[in-house]
Amino acid sequence: MEYHFVDTAKRDDLQSQGKIIELRTYNTCYGPWDYFTVDDGQVNIDEKNYIVIGTLESYEKMRDYYGNTKILPIYIEVEDGIRLQRALNREKKQKHPKYNEMCRRFLTDDEDFSKDKLEKAGVNRIFKNIVIKDTVNEIKEYIRSNAVS
Repeated sequence: MEYHFVDTAKRDDLQSQGKIIELRTYNTCYGPWDYFTVDDGQVNIDEKNYIVIGTLESYEKMRDYYGNTKILPIYIEVEDGIRLQRALNREKKQKHPKYNEMCRRFLTDDEDFSKDKLEKAGVNRIFKNIVIKDTVNEIKEYIRSNAVS
């Protein structure tokens, strides 16, 4: 699965066809950016398993769309200093680093993934990313013991 970039007219067309599962707009330092997930036939949740990275809002919309027996949330928590340093390291590699947008995203994520919002979304298992091998093993066991149908 990959990102596909479309213009506003195409987004509106997909929305009018009822194919957009979830849509969110980020008010970035560079203006609004729309992100959305589309049911375009690439996903067959009854025959295959998928890993999706997204926001709590996207998780809730996909859970509501596909059904809560088909979606298993996995939330991995990283200490703020490490998370910020990783973001900074990634941004430094860009041809034109956008540090102000990186900072905006860091602060927004803090709000968007607050303990209250995690609980409200029904995400009650948090994996702490301290020793990667241990974290991976914990997640594997969690998936095995909570296999979705």
